[in-house]
Amino acid sequence: MADAQPSTRLRLTMAAAQLFQEKGYHGTSVADVLAMTSLPKGSLYHHFPDGKADLARAAAKLASDVMLDIVTAAYEPAEDFTQGTTRLAEKFARLFERHAHWRACPVQTLLLEGPMEAEMAPLLQGWIDATATQATRLGHPEPDTAATRVWVTLIGCWTLADAQKDPAPLRAMPGLLL
Repeated sequence: MADAQPSTRLRLTMAAAQLFQEKGYHGTSVADVLAMTSLPKGSLYHHFPDGKADLARAAAKLASDVMLDIVTAAYEPAEDFTQGTTRLAEKFARLFERHAHWRACPVQTLLLEGPMEAEMAPLLQGWIDATATQATRLGHPEPDTAATRVWVTLIGCWTLADAQKDPAPLRAMPGLLL
């Protein structure tokens, strides 16, 4: 039995997320998304009446949900916060190796470039909150501070890894924090 195709909305969202990661918000056009999906313009505007802005919101939400899944996968099996953070750094290093052409995740790209800064900041805060929840569960004495440090350092390490074209800064991240 063949796998079911993702919905048109999801295909458009996934394509937009990929393009925002590769080309940034301003470097991505509606035409680029349509070309990648081979869908007609009417499909895009049926699902995203405000066009690129609506598509950007959906792509950011999708990316944010993926980030939350990565946090859970890193910390849930961990015995302590250090182990979970080390797992998180390794997951991001592997993600970087697979997608070294990304400029950043769509949420970060849209926060820095897009017209929807106020809408993107809560998504980033959600990653910090999810990490703080894990830090609390794992008995860290300062969960909010620890979670903020993880994300500030992780985003900085991704930027450095991108500049160096090497995932080593991501793998070094736990040593910078712990």
